[in-house]
Amino acid sequence: MKKIPKTLLETPVAGWNLIEGTLKDQLGDTPTLLVFLRHFG
Repeated sequence: MKKIPKTLLETPVAGWNLIEGTLKDQLGDTPTLLVFLRHFG
């Protein structure tokens, strides 16, 4: 299993249903499965 690089965790994020802050703020301290989905609709 790969870990997310620290530089990416400290990147600001924006979007629907997200709290203001960084990716690390969104994920919290517990183990999390992160899935990137691209939809070709």
